[in-house]
Amino acid sequence: MKKLKWPLATFIISSFGIFIYLFLIKKSVTVQSISDTFFIVSLFFLIIGIAMWIMSSGFFDNFQYFMKKAFQWRKKNEPKEFIPFSEIGNAHRLYWLETGGLLLIPAIVSLLFYFF
Repeated sequence: MKKLKWPLATFIISSFGIFIYLFLIKKSVTVQSISDTFFIVSLFFLIIGIAMWIMSSGFFDNFQYFMKKAFQWRKKNEPKEFIPFSEIGNAHRLYWLETGGLLLIPAIVSLLFYFF
């Protein structure tokens, strides 16, 4: 449970924000609007999580290295070492994916209620 502490907290805060948005701003709380809003918010988290997952696989490390070498002549005082993309988002990608997955569950459940 400690592992899901921050994604669960973000899920709860996002859920309250979604319902406040639907009640106060949109003034239309239907099963379809709940499903659509949860899906859009979960899509935000899932896109960031998937992008970090792809970057952490090491796919872009060679591209980053060659671009660093190609433009090295411009900045002579810059250090030679660089942080590869595979190390940047490695620690927090599960947070984004778990939060997006938790937000996707109410979207799918409300979509099932909409169709049945």
